Amino acid sequence: MLVDGIDGTPYVAATLRLSETNGAQVEVPYLDFPGESQFGSTAEWFNSEEPPSNLLLMSLDGDISLYGCRYSGHTVNYPRGIGVGRVTPSELVLHGRDGDFHDQLEVKEFRSRIDGLIDWTRYGSIRRKTDQDDQGRVQRVTIEIASLDGSQWRQGASMMKISGDWNVDPARNSVNVTEGVSLVSTFECPKPVLQHLAEHRKVSALLSFIFGCATYFRRHDIKDSRFNAKTLDGSVVETPFYQLVSRGTVKEHSKPSPSRKRLQSPLVEFSKVGSNGLENWSTCYDTWVRFIHPAVSALNRPGAIIENLVISAAMSMEAAANLIGPVDGESPTCRRNGSPTTATYMYRCLVETGWDWSALCSSVVGLAQAIANNYNTIKHFDRGQFPDPTETHLVSSVTALAVRMLALRVTRPDLEAVDLFGNRVHDFDRLKDEFDAYGLFVNGDGQFVSRHA
Repeated sequence: MLVDGIDGTPYVAATLRLSETNGAQVEVPYLDFPGESQFGSTAEWFNSEEPPSNLLLMSLDGDISLYGCRYSGHTVNYPRGIGVGRVTPSELVLHGRDGDFHDQLEVKEFRSRIDGLIDWTRYGSIRRKTDQDDQGRVQRVTIEIASLDGSQWRQGASMMKISGDWNVDPARNSVNVTEGVSLVSTFECPKPVLQHLAEHRKVSALLSFIFGCATYFRRHDIKDSRFNAKTLDGSVVETPFYQLVSRGTVKEHSKPSPSRKRLQSPLVEFSKVGSNGLENWSTCYDTWVRFIHPAVSALNRPGAIIENLVISAAMSMEAAANLIGPVDGESPTCRRNGSPTTATYMYRCLVETGWDWSALCSSVVGLAQAIANNYNTIKHFDRGQFPDPTETHLVSSVTALAVRMLALRVTRPDLEAVDLFGNRVHDFDRLKDEFDAYGLFVNGDGQFVSRHA
C-alpha cells in the first residue's frame, strides 16, 4: 500500500520493481473518470506529472521509504478510465522514518561497499588459529570474528572512515560468515545522500587509479536517529544501519566485478597511503578534478576504442601538467619562444611520476614527443590518417600507467616514487613486455623504431 502522507487521502495499491536498467520504479494502478473520488489525488499525480516527493510503501515484509520521487509516465485506458502510473524515486530506504513525512532525506552516516576496498586495505574481520599435536595433526581450529578499528580522516566537513564489518548467516549444520570493508562518511548534522555520495566518489576514483580498472559501488546503508528500531510500545531500542538504494549508483550493482588478478596487484599498498594520504587526496581533489575525471573515464572503460583512451588520458596529462608547472629538462620540447607544447605537457607528467622510463625509450623527451604526436594525430583532422594501431595501443598503455602514478603521487607528495611504488611495479613490467612483444622502442626523436635495429 502506497502512502503520500497527506491527511484524508486514501492509500492505494502499488508495486515496487527493481531492475538493472531502470533502477527502482513504482507502478500505481488507479481509476480516472468523472465521479470517481477514491483515486482523485492519485490521478492528479499523473495528470499534473507531479507526484509527491516522498512516498511510503507499506508491505507484508516491512516499510520502504521513497524519496525524491519523479513522474516517469502513465497510461490510461479510456473510456474505462483504468490507468497505471509510474514513479521513480531518487533514493529508497528499506525502513520507515520518524518525524515530518515531507522532509527531504538527510542522514548523518552513509556507508558504502566498493570494489577493491577489502583487497587494498586487508581489513578482514576473520582470524584463524590452528593448534596441532606432535605429529602435526590439527586438533583445534579457533576462529575469531571482530571488526577492526580501521582508518579515519577529515574530508572537508565530513569525517571519513574505512573499517571492516561482517554478517553471520546461521544454517542448520553450519555458520556462514561474510566479511567486508566499508567506507563511512559522518557529518555533524544530517546531509542529503548526494552530499555523502560526492565524498564517497572521491575514494572510488582513487581505487580506480590504484587498480587500473573500474570500481563500482555494490551497496549503500544509512544511519540516522530518525530511522530506528522500536519495541511494540514505541520505545527506541537501537539505531542500526538500513540499506539504501540510490538512483545514481543502482546500475553499478550488476556490473562485473574486477578480476581477482587485477585486485591482487594494486599500484601502491594501503600502508603507503594511509589516512594522511587519503586526506591529502580529498584536499587536492577539487583542484585536480580536470585531471581526475578524464583519467578515471579512460580506466573505467574496458574494451573501449584505444584512440578514445589516448584522448582521455592525454587530456588528463595536459591538465596535470598545468598544475605541475615547469620542470627541469623540458626546454627541448618547447617552442623557440619558450612556450610549452603538447610534448612539454607530456614530459612534465612523465617526470613528475618519478619513474624510470628508460626500458621503453632512449630519453623521456622522446617518449613525451611520441605521446604528443600520437595524441595530436588522433585529435586533429588535418593530420591525415589515424596513427598505426600498434603505436596507439602502446601509447594508451603508457599514458594509463602515467596518470595512475600521478594520482598516487598526489596522495603522498612527501614520498619519493621508489618509496611509494617500490622498486618493481607489475603494471610497468607488463608494459615493458608489450613493447618487447612488438619489438619496438621509442628513440630520442619520438619515433617508434625496431628494438633490434
